[in-house]
Parts: sequence; C-alpha cells; structure tokens
Amino acid sequence: MKYVVFALLMLVGHSGAMAQEIYNSSGKANYKNKKKKTGYDPDKLVLGGGINLAFGSGYANLGASPIVGYRFMKKFSAGVGLGYQYYKYPSYVDPSNNVHFDYMNIIYPNVWARYFVFRNIFLTSTYEYDIINLREPLDRFGNLNETRTKVTNSCMLLGLGLRQSLGGRVSFYGELFYDLLQGDYSPYPKSSPALRFGVAAGL
Repeated sequence: MKYVVFALLMLVGHSGAMAQEIYNSSGKANYKNKKKKTGYDPDKLVLGGGINLAFGSGYANLGASPIVGYRFMKKFSAGVGLGYQYYKYPSYVDPSNNVHFDYMNIIYPNVWARYFVFRNIFLTSTYEYDIINLREPLDRFGNLNETRTKVTNSCMLLGLGLRQSLGGRVSFYGELFYDLLQGDYSPYPKSSPALRFGVAAGL
C-alpha cells in the first residue's frame, strides 16, 4: 500500500511541476524566454596594444600603442589609443660622405576601427595626430647646424589585418597599412606599406 501512495505522490508532484512549467512559459512546454542584453556589456570591451618595428638602410621605426575600444557589432570594433614612436632616417650626406640623420620622438593619440570581412581577416583604419619632437642636422639656411623643433602631423592609415586566437578572448593580430595623407613629417614610408603587430582581448 505504501508503494502505491508513494507512486501517487510522485505522479502528483510531476504533474505540478509540468503545470508550473507550462504556466511560466505561456503554454509552450520547453520554451524559455531569453532576455537580450542592452546597454554596456563588459564582455565586448577591447583591450590591448600593438608594436611596430621597421629597419633598413639607416631607417628605423620603433613604437608601441596601447588601445581601448568596444565591439559594437559582431564584426565591428572601434576605440581610441595613445602611442609612442621613435623614428630615424638619413636626410643629408656631407662632402666627406658622412651620413646625417633626422630623429623624431612622436606621441600620437589616435582613433581606430576594425571590420571583419571574412573569418579572421579584417579591414583596419586609424587616424593619428602626431606630436613630434624633431631633430635635424641642417638649419633653415641649409648649413650643417643641428636644429630642434616641435611640429605636428596627421596620418590616415588604411590597411588589412589578420587575427589569430591565443585562447579565450585573447588574440594576436598583424596589420599591413599605408598612410594615405603622407604629410611632410609622416613617420610611415611613402614607397611601401608599414607593418604592426599586437595582442588584444575581446577583438
């Protein structure tokens, strides 16, 4: 008899649970309402930074640029950054065949955006405002007399990038880009694209 009572109690409990599920899900069994997240989502925050290295024929370009941004859509991220570059290039050869260089120490706030066009391949664009401490071997009269000046320069970088996941939300990326504006004090070569590598979380 006690087994019959136990079985009836189990049946009533199961029926009650089913009724509760149906009531909570508007009459559709196994249906669950999924709430869409609105507003700021910390999982979409992008943190990271890149480094750029370039050498050749007396030319050197070294820098680092930490970034912060937000993934507004599945394929689109944008944000801001603050970078530093050291730039050196040959600018004058004296009558004794000694090479003299221009030197730049550059601090540049920037605004960037990335859009994934196919899997891990993305388009990249960055606007930089360069604040430059410039050291030149010649004065304004063309004499070999080192001068130091402070100048500014704008860069509009456009290129293509590739992302490789390192696990979790962290990725390694590389970017190949070209400065479309090519200002007088652009630290990027006119004849070829520049290369930048970085690591980012949430990209």
